[in-house]
Amino acid sequence: MVRFDLVGFSDVEEYLDYFFGTLLETNWTYDYFVDWGKVRGNVRRHVKEISLLNSLCRVEAGERETMLGDIFQRYPETLEVIPLLLAIREKSIPILEMSEQAIYTCFDFSKRSLSGKEAEQLVGFCGSVGLLKLFSEVGDLYSYMLGVEVGLDTNSRKNRSGEIFERLVELLLNRTLTGLEGVQLKRGDPTIVTRRRKKADFVVYRDGEPRIVVECNFYSDTGSKPIETANAYIDFQRKVRELGLSFIWVTDGRAWRKMMETIRETSREIDFVLNYKMLSQRGSLIIPKLLND
Repeated sequence: MVRFDLVGFSDVEEYLDYFFGTLLETNWTYDYFVDWGKVRGNVRRHVKEISLLNSLCRVEAGERETMLGDIFQRYPETLEVIPLLLAIREKSIPILEMSEQAIYTCFDFSKRSLSGKEAEQLVGFCGSVGLLKLFSEVGDLYSYMLGVEVGLDTNSRKNRSGEIFERLVELLLNRTLTGLEGVQLKRGDPTIVTRRRKKADFVVYRDGEPRIVVECNFYSDTGSKPIETANAYIDFQRKVRELGLSFIWVTDGRAWRKMMETIRETSREIDFVLNYKMLSQRGSLIIPKLLND
């Protein structure tokens, strides 16, 4: 059962009402949307190859196939840019042929030397997927590639969301631990594994001994992931008790308002389920007590 009394509440219902009433709407910061350093770095790595392919934007459509084949043979390093123009990181692309046999052809863009036949096949691929036409529709492949990389970078937003929330929690923990003698905070502690061989987000040590394990997650959207995480932490709470340690799960995000029952069930098993505001306002009450237990 959640230790609502140590968090400063009179009963579980008061605790739950406060939890759901103080959830953060978002954890987006200015850094959340695009990692511009990574985007620009990925494009700059291919400046030479992009410049060579850029020449195709300035020739007549009828000349592009022959010219692209020539570029592939003379400058095979340009091959690795082709998948990127399609927003694909893989260098080997299997294509399913529409037939009853469901056969496929694999196009390899990692080669460093090409025969005329191989170059012709890869040019054919570029024509079939629309890249030859693209060269007549864009004025500068470098600018186009920046846009592609921005699109690919959106796949990293979930990771950034988690990292942002971890940094927020870390700031609160450091503030709470300030002035406590013999106390050390370790982030990503490999000595304690929480679930699926994942390192603990934070471990609070006192006099060199682990005392408190802190895990944090932020959920903007509902789904199986937050429910799976909650269930995993119920099991982890039992293991932590056996080790004589305390466990605090800091979780937040508007998604929990649509999954209230999961938090209710979790609060029956985990000692401390806090959101960001609860940790900010009540952390100075909880953590010193746990360190002195």
